[in-house]
Amino acid sequence: MKFLNTYLQPGEEIRYKARIHIFLFLQPAILLGIGFLCYFDAIRITHYLGVTLLFLGLVSLVQRVFIKVGSIYAVTNRRVIIKTGIISRRTVELVLAKCEGIQVMQGVGGRIFGYGSIVVTTGGATNCYYYVSNPFRFKMEINRQIH
Repeated sequence: MKFLNTYLQPGEEIRYKARIHIFLFLQPAILLGIGFLCYFDAIRITHYLGVTLLFLGLVSLVQRVFIKVGSIYAVTNRRVIIKTGIISRRTVELVLAKCEGIQVMQGVGGRIFGYGSIVVTTGGATNCYYYVSNPFRFKMEINRQIH
């Protein structure tokens, strides 16, 4: 939040701040669970498979923790600010007046659990953001600031 407050222009106010959904951690949890079960199996081959899956699950978990901690999706009264990354940072500013299209994509799991991907198009550039919690509210807030 400190980054966002220092990044605002004079007179600019935060209207909505989206969060990344907890389902971001589903794949690492599945890998860790299956790896744990295979690791403690009596068969030698599944033991090595378990070690491999535990390693992959741990790497995936650390990567996704960095994504969750290092991402900010915010709508202000003038623009959409999206920051990703902790060590190497990527910041995208979308001026609300230039937003051409906002698309929300949700699969079955996203509809049930309330997450989705948002695709914002401005001036030929397309930006996609995954695992946004309550994506239709994010879209609604963008549209509310445009009109």
